[in-house]
Amino acid sequence: MKQITYLTLLLFFLAMTGCAQVKKSQVGVKASVSQLELINWMTFYYKKPSPKEFPNWLKRLSSEGLLKDEKKQFPFLGFAATVFAANADKVSEWTRTIDALPQRDRKTVLIALWLSNTEESHNALSDISRKNLLQIQNYFNLQTQRLPPSLDTIDKYWGFLDIQWGRFLASGAKKPIINITSVLELASFLGSKKKYSKPETKEEKWAIINEVLFTTALRSLRSNCKMHPKVLEICEQIYEEGKLGRLAQWSLKSILIEMKPDKYRIEVSSNK
Repeated sequence: MKQITYLTLLLFFLAMTGCAQVKKSQVGVKASVSQLELINWMTFYYKKPSPKEFPNWLKRLSSEGLLKDEKKQFPFLGFAATVFAANADKVSEWTRTIDALPQRDRKTVLIALWLSNTEESHNALSDISRKNLLQIQNYFNLQTQRLPPSLDTIDKYWGFLDIQWGRFLASGAKKPIINITSVLELASFLGSKKKYSKPETKEEKWAIINEVLFTTALRSLRSNCKMHPKVLEICEQIYEEGKLGRLAQWSLKSILIEMKPDKYRIEVSSNK
């Protein structure tokens, strides 16, 4: 299984633009109308879930080449795993669509099915051909020969944020947003890239990774609050509950001040 190195992680984070705010840049400048329709379907699925359309969506994703690049599939994994879990009774039927996909794309979809961690997914993945394909080495650093990890606690340094956004897009649920806001506690590492411009020790290298993870989480929350009123609503709930650490709470407030200045600037003034 592939080892995650400091350089790999840093390049991974630096390559992330928008972090699961599904947009045209994720499929290239020349994205077709059909590709944008498919992305839009996923982006707003939680508003009006339509699982009956999911198998055809998978087929169209594959035919449009949108399952091709593994490193871009973290949001898909979170999204599809959540849809599979919410519609476990349909998994047996949906495997017919999955089995007809090209091998490369089929493997990615099977990983999402594995991550859904339902009795129905375990049964579907007991099929020898699916099981063998699933256990081929994957880009996501997932140990697919074992029981799947909880998506709440999956490695935060490897696709965690994108997986949480994918879960939100599939459900509109609060928990993935809570998981993302918890990363804001890494604000304590702000300034690490400047401080350690030539990192030498393990601690210095990880400080830089933590700063990049924090800024990625903050940027993704801000951009998705603008795109999805539901995200903003949940962020307000999380902030008002006051269960985050001090740094995460203040970081979240900075977004809310930007999104709702009349409400939260007044609050800042009244707390002086």
